[in-house]
Amino acid sequence: MSDEILALCDIHRSLKKRKKESEGSKQYRETNLKVKRSIKEATERWIEDQCEDIENSLKHNNSNKAYKIVKELTDTKQARATTIESKEGKCLTEEKEILERWTEYYSELYTHVATGKDPNVLNVPPSSNNARHSILRTR
Repeated sequence: MSDEILALCDIHRSLKKRKKESEGSKQYRETNLKVKRSIKEATERWIEDQCEDIENSLKHNNSNKAYKIVKELTDTKQARATTIESKEGKCLTEEKEILERWTEYYSELYTHVATGKDPNVLNVPPSSNNARHSILRTR
């Protein structure tokens, strides 16, 4: 991501608020296309650079470097989220902060107390299966 692409993303984000207006909608679509096109071009340039590095490494009999580049490009284990938002909407990038946020999220998820208008919704009616009751009583 170049500084130009990040600047386009900032413009795109600011125009998103005005996209319901007729002129704002047109500008938003145009900027959206520019952002997508710029990202695609940058990605293609990056891939070409990686391929050139591999070719040059092989030409200079540096198969270790070529192998390392290919492995980095094809390694699926590295596909982890590198950013996440905090509760306040702040972008977290440090691994420790990301782990803390996931821990916080799951702690809240699994300690949720169900409240409803009808407290009987959570009551489980007794089973009519006598065999099950006899197994439960013997435990």
